[in-house]
Parts: sequence; structure tokens; C-alpha cells
Amino acid sequence: MSNGPLTMNRRALAAAGLGLTLAAASQPALAAKPAKPLRLSAEDRIAIEDLFSSYVWAYDCTDADEFISLFTADALVVGRGKLYNDRASILGWFKYLIDMREAEGDDIWMHEAGQFRVEPQGPGRALVYCYATHFNGKIATGARGVRSLGYFVCECVKEAGAWKFRRFSITTWDRKGLPWKKPLPWAAS
Repeated sequence: MSNGPLTMNRRALAAAGLGLTLAAASQPALAAKPAKPLRLSAEDRIAIEDLFSSYVWAYDCTDADEFISLFTADALVVGRGKLYNDRASILGWFKYLIDMREAEGDDIWMHEAGQFRVEPQGPGRALVYCYATHFNGKIATGARGVRSLGYFVCECVKEAGAWKFRRFSITTWDRKGLPWKKPLPWAAS
């Protein structure tokens, strides 16, 4: 063993390189962490379902003020293919539907939203898909029935602590694929 200057031969260099390679291989890879899936709190999910309940109650009880309060100022509605793109036209759509109920002579129109699929889109935003069932009845004749079957696709946003509809659509039921695999109803607008 010599106390002179450090000398390296090829064998020593190879051994050093092999040692570094083995040390690096034993360390966990510094790969990018996968993105954490977006999640909603249980409170937000319940509040979104309550938004849909408020919608059907306002509609079925003919409360235009409550109905329009559920939409953002920049809301857009696609009702069976027709576009309503401001609050005045959304209220016009509401009136049209109420007038239709009256013209058909139904005393009862009741709607139900259910089977919720909620897809978080970021803080305070979610896409919601759910069934839309519409029941009707005539008190005088005792007639009861299902008037229509469809589904809602809605973009809901949290605004000043409350969930509201920013994009809202209702589509007649079809069994030609899952709604979340289709283009968004307002995508073409």
C-alpha cells in the first residue's frame, strides 16, 4: 500500500462504475407521481343532489323565482335540443313548460332526478348525469302515468357557497350509449 498520489487503473474505474450503477438501481425511481383523482366532499355531493331536488320542486310547484335562482347569471340550457342562453330565455322555457302542462289538462306534473353520476371537474365544478323521470296525472279522472323518460347532463358550479346550474340539459332517453361517452349537449353551441 502506498501513501503516494491516488492512482486509478481500468479495473478500479470499472469497479467504481459498477458500484455507482448498483447503488442507483437500489434507489426508488424518481418518476412523476400520478395525478390525484379529483374528489368532492360528501357535503358537496349532497348539496348537488339537493340542487336537483330544488329544481324539480320549483318546477312542479310553479315557483319561477326559485327556479331561476338555481342557475348562474351566465347559465345555458339545452332543452330537448333547443338552446336557451340567458336568464330571460330560461324563464321563457319555464313558462312554456308550465303552459304545456296547463294545455294538456294535467293537474299533476311531478319530476324525479336520480341515479346520480357526479364527475368532479376541479374545485367547485362537477359534471352530473342522472335520470329524469316525469310523472303526470289528472285528479278528476284518477289517471296517473309516466309522461316522459330522459336524463339530465349538467355542469354544476359552486358560487358564493351554493351549488348552481351553469350548463343544464335534458334529453329524451335513448339506449345508444352511456351519456358520459357522448359529446356534451352544449358542446356545439
